[in-house]
Amino acid sequence: MKTTIGLVVLATAVAAAAMFLSSLDDSRRDDGVPVVEIRGDGGFELIPLDGGATGPESVAFHDATGDGPYTGVSDGRVLRWLPAERRWVEHSSSCAPELLDSCRGSQDPGREHECGRPLGLKFNNETGELYVADAYHGLRVVGPDDHVSRPLVPEWQGSRPFSFANGIEIDYETGAIYFTETSTRFQRREFLNIVISGDNTGGLLKYDPKSNQVEILVDGLSFANGLAMSTDGTYLLLAETTTGKILRYWIKTPKASTLEEVVQLPWFPDNIKMSPRGGFWVGLHAKRGKIAEWSISYPWLRRLILKLPMRHVQRASWLLNRLGHQVIALRLSEDGKTIEAVSVHGAIQKVFKSVSEVEERNGSLWIGSVMSPFLGVYRL
Repeated sequence: MKTTIGLVVLATAVAAAAMFLSSLDDSRRDDGVPVVEIRGDGGFELIPLDGGATGPESVAFHDATGDGPYTGVSDGRVLRWLPAERRWVEHSSSCAPELLDSCRGSQDPGREHECGRPLGLKFNNETGELYVADAYHGLRVVGPDDHVSRPLVPEWQGSRPFSFANGIEIDYETGAIYFTETSTRFQRREFLNIVISGDNTGGLLKYDPKSNQVEILVDGLSFANGLAMSTDGTYLLLAETTTGKILRYWIKTPKASTLEEVVQLPWFPDNIKMSPRGGFWVGLHAKRGKIAEWSISYPWLRRLILKLPMRHVQRASWLLNRLGHQVIALRLSEDGKTIEAVSVHGAIQKVFKSVSEVEERNGSLWIGSVMSPFLGVYRL
């Protein structure tokens, strides 16, 4: 009898957690917003990753040379796509050279602290250096002739190591590097715990290469995530995943050093990239639902979900994501109005269980997902 009750409670909790993480958006938009519908037919391509790795969370292009995309994957490597040759090559890695062979191809979150997990990527077009926000190894840089990234600030604040570095952006005028630390309590492999527990230890940080110091600009954020700078360099856009908010941090103007809300979305936002057609793209991890609000309001539900093995919660989430019509990205105006939406249907939903980033480049959308073994490209 106890076993039966336990199974019922477990099933109920997993279902609740799955709804919390992946409440679906299976309705068609009727607000006049243009929708790009990706069905896996014309104009869409999946580019499998190299060497068994998975999870191209973010992409970067080298504007000075036109090379790319580059993407970080689950085994700690950054890969470069050679479009003319239709293949990937290794650009660099976050792990020590002696670990590279054993790390290559790993999809094991339990090895991420050894192999590294590169997330945000950004090129300095003047120097050719690639800056990497590695979830476990902190803020790193790769020189044009290097193959292993080196730490810029391995430790800070009384020798506390970085817990979960995530988004990254460069101010080309000052040389400052802005980045997000998602949480000081949890690591990347525990990302579900950050959302479910309501953790708010994330922050927006600034690295000054002249002083070699890190400054906390904003703290108290709930899952600080993607980061993008406006084209005129006056502000940063930041995704606060747990709350669904897109925030604006002013760098210049009389509002400098202040934070404001741009929009609150009914999804969990991930990375942000500026669009060459105006506004900015937001990758959407999943739809937010009432269970998200209930979990925050009712501590008993939160405690129940946190007791479950996260692999079961994640699996239930993925199963639900295969249903309905799923919105994976939005293009928003500077004031937070939706300009365009992207949705996936049918078999493509099985590939893109969630989306981390959409990068618009030369008339194509490059689609990254931390949970897929492919990089997607859709020609507009």
